[in-house]
Amino acid sequence: MLRNQRKIINSLWPSRIPNEEYATRRTNLMRILKKEVKTGEKQVVVVMKGAQKSYIAPDVPHAFRQKSHFRYLSGITTSDCYYLIQCGVQSSSSELAILFANRRSEYEELWEGPLPTESEWEKTSKFSEIVPTNRLLQTLEKVVDKGTAVFFDTSSDDFLAKFLQTKANSVRDINHFIERLRVVKSENEMDSMRDVCNLGGQTMSSMISGARNLHNENAICGLLEFEGRRRGSEMQAYPPVIAGGVRANTIHYLEANNDLNPSECVLVDAGCDLNGYVSDVTRCFPISGYWSDAQLSLYEALLYVHEELISYAHNMEKVRLSALFKRMNELLAASFSELGLIKSTDHKEMIHLAEKLCPHHVSHYLGMDVHDCPAISRDIDLPGNVSFTIEPGVYVPMDWNVPEFRGIGYRIEDDVATNPSGGIELLTAAVPRDPIEIQRLMGTTE
Repeated sequence: MLRNQRKIINSLWPSRIPNEEYATRRTNLMRILKKEVKTGEKQVVVVMKGAQKSYIAPDVPHAFRQKSHFRYLSGITTSDCYYLIQCGVQSSSSELAILFANRRSEYEELWEGPLPTESEWEKTSKFSEIVPTNRLLQTLEKVVDKGTAVFFDTSSDDFLAKFLQTKANSVRDINHFIERLRVVKSENEMDSMRDVCNLGGQTMSSMISGARNLHNENAICGLLEFEGRRRGSEMQAYPPVIAGGVRANTIHYLEANNDLNPSECVLVDAGCDLNGYVSDVTRCFPISGYWSDAQLSLYEALLYVHEELISYAHNMEKVRLSALFKRMNELLAASFSELGLIKSTDHKEMIHLAEKLCPHHVSHYLGMDVHDCPAISRDIDLPGNVSFTIEPGVYVPMDWNVPEFRGIGYRIEDDVATNPSGGIELLTAAVPRDPIEIQRLMGTTE
């Protein structure tokens, strides 16, 4: 198994995606969409709506992140933009792109700063024309006719979707076509994934090393933010799960504001966002730095499953996430039976109890979004350069029939990718899983 050993040379992480790769993506998308046109349709028009700036209160904006599909095709990270790509259905037809964006006034620049220049936008999006957003409908009136197949994120704007339906011959959702491209990473994207996963692993390791005897979940949240940003993370990839004790049994517990008991373990599920790509790592550790017997034995039982799954995925002829999920349940049943957490000896019942103790899938795709490419089935053979998670868990209810494990919740999650030559690459090797190594980070063992 390949392990990513890239070291940070400095705090800067330049984008790995060259400008010409965005043009390749658009060409590849058009090649797919042209195969979808109906009889009589003479051109394909793609309409992309970027993320809009939103506010948590008057004059207080939310942190902004561009929609991943929009960034994937245009490279533009500015808010409130639209992007149009037009191409005839003939193989020889060339693409025409229009960017819809507004410039800031001098007064707006005083408060918010300048936007990128038109030449900076053009480097990645290669538009032939830039148009103010208030002329979007006027432009679409000229471009779209009854010989047009329009592809658009139909859930993003009901008004615009209905407008396009009155003008075009057909309007179809574009998301799953883009996801077919995004799920398989280019070599440049794989380098981006290695960067952000290495960053995410280092952030998690540093957080664990400083978390001993912290008194509140929110302190861990602040430590995560600090350790990530000082290494170059642009933001956290998602609101982190920071769950002490029994709260770890709420799989997506987001409050992160409760006090931590020194006798508890804490589950931390967090990721970094870097150059439009994200990591997703989960680790569990005793807040005091010392495992109780029950905490350690359950953790080791889950760690065994995790290590076996990584080995299983590495040795599969073709990785298939549905097969990995089935294998997880088999391993959980066997490991928890040996531990005594599962008492039944009937195989079917053991699998049922394992699914009750871990009610989520073992994996999801990973890339520009944390739950990346949701339209792509998890029951397909994966080609090379597909990144995904491996994350078995155990969440023991307070009424479970084995008292010593009640209320303990664990998940161990790493990011991996299929290798074109076979096997998988572990992208998050920068953060340990072994309980002794975790204690070593916390300074409670030699």
